Amino acid sequence: MRAQLELFEELAEPIIPSKLGRTQIGIRERSSVLSKANAEYLNCDFTLNPYVGCGFGCSYCYAAFYVADEERRKDWGKWVDVKVDAERQIAKTDLKGKKIFMSSATDPYQPLEAKLKLTRRIVELLAEPARQPILRIQTRSPIVARDIDLFRLFKDIRVSMTISTDCDEIRKLFEPMCASIDRRYDALAEVAAAGIPVGISICPMLPMNDPEAFGKRLARLNPKHCFTGTFHQAKKDFQANTRSPALDLARKLGWDEGQYSRNLELIRRHLPNINGMRR
Repeated sequence: MRAQLELFEELAEPIIPSKLGRTQIGIRERSSVLSKANAEYLNCDFTLNPYVGCGFGCSYCYAAFYVADEERRKDWGKWVDVKVDAERQIAKTDLKGKKIFMSSATDPYQPLEAKLKLTRRIVELLAEPARQPILRIQTRSPIVARDIDLFRLFKDIRVSMTISTDCDEIRKLFEPMCASIDRRYDALAEVAAAGIPVGISICPMLPMNDPEAFGKRLARLNPKHCFTGTFHQAKKDFQANTRSPALDLARKLGWDEGQYSRNLELIRRHLPNINGMRR
């Protein structure tokens, strides 16, 4: 861990690539990394988003609707902005004992994180006893297992993985840039084996081959929290909403509220405490 007196000297600017695969990389020099949480279901004091945008670019991603620029909304998944001041903001903020949800509008362990390690440096700062919060991590990336050494330093932490289906063919239709179902499961199993509490997000739930077997498999991870839901349906502009490509796919596949409810009941046989939510 870094000494408190040397902290600001060691917060060097990261070397940021201009492009990663199909994704254009930009910077945000004065963009807040922390926001006061206003969604009751998050049950936290602050949300923490190290990036704006997400290289996964899932077809259903609600976060695109938080982007004011219409062209950037259309190009969701093809650009990511890095909050280069994130570490300094965290270093100057008293977060001890606060509950933080990371992340609400991006994936903190998206592909760029493997190269940039911005989230890792933020987690390292948060792990220091003088500022340590209650930390809740949400991702769909196997990269999260890289930071097990830091997670072990927290008194109160939970690492949750989004696994929306049991079928990689369905996964490829809705979220082709994401890791396979098995890779995500194995990464979360590694986190759990290290003694770190884990959670599961089946949100949005996508069509499945065998929902009961899926629930049984997830139950073996002994998740402390399990959440599921259908596609977001916003009532106003700039609210969480499901993008049209996912809705079109769902209609073609006959995926609807009835299918969701039937799958949920089968999954609940093995995860009785699952929190099912409709929007």
